[in-house]
Amino acid sequence: MKKIIALFSIVVLASCGGNKADSEEQIKLVTEKDKLSYSFGAEQVSQIANDPNFKSMDLKMLEDGFSEGLKYEAATLDPECKDVLQKLFGPYGQDFEVAYAKDGSKCIGKVIGFEFMKFCKSMGGESQIDLEMVKVGFKQGLQKKDTLIKSTDRLALINTFISGLNQSSSAKMMAKAKKMPNIKTLPGGILIQTIEEGKGGSPTSADDVEANYILTNAKGDTIESSFAIQKMQGTKEAPKFNLNGVIQGWKQSFPSLKKGGKYRLYVPAELAYGDQKGALCFYIEFINFGKAGTLVKPQPQQPTM
Repeated sequence: MKKIIALFSIVVLASCGGNKADSEEQIKLVTEKDKLSYSFGAEQVSQIANDPNFKSMDLKMLEDGFSEGLKYEAATLDPECKDVLQKLFGPYGQDFEVAYAKDGSKCIGKVIGFEFMKFCKSMGGESQIDLEMVKVGFKQGLQKKDTLIKSTDRLALINTFISGLNQSSSAKMMAKAKKMPNIKTLPGGILIQTIEEGKGGSPTSADDVEANYILTNAKGDTIESSFAIQKMQGTKEAPKFNLNGVIQGWKQSFPSLKKGGKYRLYVPAELAYGDQKGALCFYIEFINFGKAGTLVKPQPQQPTM
């Protein structure tokens, strides 16, 4: 199932609407919207083209599946496709049963289109992309005719666009957070909301800390949760970190938190993971802290030659 999971994790974006012809003679990328949409479509093919089994896939079925997946009419992929993909890749995701290549190709295309649309809706970028031109880019990518824009230029367009969406969402989240009760602003723009004040002391920026957390993006989507990780691993032990090994937003925030408290940290992009992730919100349950090395075991030094 590893390949199925990999397909589900493709980072993609698309939107609805448009009426572009897809014959090579008629394709003209006139506007920035055209260029961006074409780039998104073509780059989806690059996600699967390096798979050694790509040569055994049915390109027309991939294209048809992609178009169907863009309709995004269900909350999850239909069970029939899940069954087909399991038969195609085998119980461990390591096989490729050629007998299921045709139906499997359509389902792979559907997965890509489905995730493409899912990400689009989560980012709020539908109105800025032309779906028909996305389809054109995908089709030409399958046919290895996606030469209207170089891959490096396509990626630059996509990265700039996603960064712009993140910046817009981040600004809205931070502006909303500033109006919340019990908010404190730190240098650099970090916002700390006290949900329940702790009774213990506060760490220095070089200490070890033990804390549970839930990380969400500016849209409110959960990216990571220590509670979920503990449940999956069957443990109740909270994560431990040294503040010299985490993002600047944590390093600068924790000295303002008190042991035993519950907080929300609103961290600007530049103090987290940059514009590609945008501003982030961390729900924190601060359990414990100590001097460096007391909670987090130092990593053994590698022998030098």
